[in-house]
Amino acid sequence: MKRYFLLLAALGLVACSHGRTASFPSAANPEALGQVVAIRNDNLFGWGLSVKVTFNDVVIARLRAGEHVGFPAAPGLHTVGVAERGISVAVERHQRYYFLISAEDSPAGFEIERLDPRRGEEWVAKTKPLS
Repeated sequence: MKRYFLLLAALGLVACSHGRTASFPSAANPEALGQVVAIRNDNLFGWGLSVKVTFNDVVIARLRAGEHVGFPAAPGLHTVGVAERGISVAVERHQRYYFLISAEDSPAGFEIERLDPRRGEEWVAKTKPLS
C-alpha cells in the first residue's frame, strides 16, 4: 500500500513538472532571428497538468495554466506544437509569432492555435512568464 502511494506521488510530480527543458532554444545572434511565443490559457479544465510545448517535434518547455514562454527561432519553416498536434509557421527575422494552448475535452486533451499579434499581446499581458 505504501508503494502505491509513493508511485502516485511520483506520477503527480511528473504531471506537475514545468519549466524549460535542456532542448530550449538559445539565441547566439538575436538580431538575425524571429521570436515564437507559446501561451497557455488559464481555464479550469486541465489546470493541474503541465503541457509539453514542442518546437520542431522536440519538447522545449512545460507550461502550467496561465503561463507563457518566448524563444528565438531562425528564419525558415518550423513547427510549434503540443501533444501530437502542431502548426507550421514560416518564421521571418524580427517578427513575433503567437500560439495559444487551450485545454480541450477531447482525446488529445490540448489544442493549439495561432494568434494574430494583437490578440497574442493581450494574452501575454494576462499570463505570467515561465520562470
